[in-house]
Amino acid sequence: MAKVLAVPEHIRHGFSYIGQFNNDFGRITGIAATIKGKILLCDFDKKNLILVDPLGNYLKKLNVDSEPYDIAITSQNIGYITQPKSRSVIQIDPDRMVELFQAKCNDLSTTVICVLAVPSTGRNFSGKVSCLLGVKVHGFSYATGISNNQL
Repeated sequence: MAKVLAVPEHIRHGFSYIGQFNNDFGRITGIAATIKGKILLCDFDKKNLILVDPLGNYLKKLNVDSEPYDIAITSQNIGYITQPKSRSVIQIDPDRMVELFQAKCNDLSTTVICVLAVPSTGRNFSGKVSCLLGVKVHGFSYATGISNNQL
């Protein structure tokens, strides 16, 4: 059983996996699958994103400037990664493992804590929102939408 730990001993996600990852991971806090079936992992301690194939074989790594915490990949195959310590969100192309955009908040009382992909079909907040960000401002939590891949 593989476990994704947000805080040591507090499990955020869990999944069964037969085999062995041949990587030196730190603390994995986020996991998501691309539309091509690859798995993207957030390594909080080592400040990088790791792309593995469905069998767990290492493909690519992307170093980021702050600790990645949570990840979501939209139906358009755009990845959004939260970095609470730097109060930022990065947008990536998960298959090429390149950063497309970064948004950062300078307000010290604000942080982005989580991200959720929203299906592109059906009714989802006027049909334009592809992701929701969980934002904490002055101790209060809010959900805000990302539309048309704009942060």
